[in-house]
Amino acid sequence: MVQSKGKGIILVPEKHALATELAKELLSDRSLLELYRFLCKGTQLPTDNATVAYQVLEDLLQQIQQHGIAYSILGKPLDTPAHINQVRFEIEELIAEKKEEIYARQQAEQWQEIAAYMDLIATRRDHQRLSEDVEIRVPKAEAPAYLEWSLWRAFLAINTLTNKPYEVRRFKIDQDFLPVSTAPGNGPDLIAEFEDYVLVVEVTLSESSRQEAMEGEPVRRHVADVMMQHMHPFKPVYGLFIANRVDSNTAETFRIGSWYTRDDERWVLSIVPLTLTQFSAFFKAIFSEQSVAPQVVRDLLDQCRATSHRHAPEWKTAIAEIVQAQSQ
Repeated sequence: MVQSKGKGIILVPEKHALATELAKELLSDRSLLELYRFLCKGTQLPTDNATVAYQVLEDLLQQIQQHGIAYSILGKPLDTPAHINQVRFEIEELIAEKKEEIYARQQAEQWQEIAAYMDLIATRRDHQRLSEDVEIRVPKAEAPAYLEWSLWRAFLAINTLTNKPYEVRRFKIDQDFLPVSTAPGNGPDLIAEFEDYVLVVEVTLSESSRQEAMEGEPVRRHVADVMMQHMHPFKPVYGLFIANRVDSNTAETFRIGSWYTRDDERWVLSIVPLTLTQFSAFFKAIFSEQSVAPQVVRDLLDQCRATSHRHAPEWKTAIAEIVQAQSQ
């Protein structure tokens, strides 16, 4: 219903008509006991009334036109409040997607803030002042969600994705595009699709020897699942695993990079483990040098995979040297 605006808050524009209707019911002459019983049963919303629901819908139809989105209610059933509200939810979703696309285009200009968030998480601090008027914060309990969110913004900033920003992420965001939760299980954290390859991004804050047990199988399975989806038309699929510290057992699992299908067909997976500090350094370098392009990311992954014949500790050292060379 509300979103941040400068140092304050404002009503979300598409919720304004609904907020107006809600405000009309602030005063009541019913007793507190009667109100309590009413609320316990589940209070009604103004949009449960067909007339009010249609008024809110008309307001949304004007707003969707202002966003330049083609939409028609012709042929849609509007005979009940439920049907009207179903159309309303559909329009709100279209407006939210349009806003997210605009947000995605702005990320290239905000790459320094994105890098600051990654560095904040890597150093386990909870806040950092970027300027006199700007301070960023990462609530400790929400660090995993902010890690996924900062990586999402990083790939939006590269600005050449072929899938929509809301298709890249699997976690939910609020009206201010901040993370509400981490991505659910049974799938990658992020899927960034470019013109000639697909990147599956998995992140974690785990650092112990348990890291391999928690991440080794799911990451490989998720990469294999995405490979299956992109076989026709064929696009090479890479996996990028990012953690504050990459355990050698985890690196060894990804170095071997094997996955067997139900038919015992062996697939070779191209997964590269990086620390968050390494990815942040690479991210800052490509923007500072104005060499932002999907091919630059792919070249880094190819160079790292080319050294995967070494044992895990040596491979991690080789990756660090490659990232350092790319970040200078």
